Amino acid sequence: MLERDGLYRLSLRAVATHLGVRVNAVAWHVKDKAGLLAAVADAIMATSLPTLLPPDPQEQVRRLLHALRAALRSHRDGARLARTGFSPSRPHHLAFAEAFNTALRATGRTPKETAWTDWTLMYFVLGLVIEEQTPPEALPSIQAAASDPGAYPSLATTIKHLSSKNYDDRFAYGIDLILTGRSATPQ
Repeated sequence: MLERDGLYRLSLRAVATHLGVRVNAVAWHVKDKAGLLAAVADAIMATSLPTLLPPDPQEQVRRLLHALRAALRSHRDGARLARTGFSPSRPHHLAFAEAFNTALRATGRTPKETAWTDWTLMYFVLGLVIEEQTPPEALPSIQAAASDPGAYPSLATTIKHLSSKNYDDRFAYGIDLILTGRSATPQ
């Protein structure tokens, strides 16, 4: 149903109708819409944990992020669902979080750096995949900067890069930037 109708039409009633059961039967399993979204998001997360990780922790982080992006991209509205339906009590969310945090800690980060790097990378991946999954006509346009370079000189020189659809390169760049940039924030 998610693939056919999208996230915003996914509801207990729609699932019940699709299954030919009463809404209460679905609610008994997932409680409410938040529970439904968490269950579907966790099913997607089940495919985000690679079976084999490289020995280098930095490469483990990258491999996990690539697997997460692939899992989210493989489903309509996958990133929006993951953002909305994230549940730290779900088994696949927990398994991914544990593997990801273990890899980040093994890069020499403190617990605080690990948490904040995790947070930064997760929002980067979600934001990029949401952009990838948004129809081009629904994305905000910054073309006004190109039409008036006198008023927006800096934007005019970078606009082609800001609106680039080269998501693979942007993904790799963002991960490298986040992983190699260390904050001056005290531990």
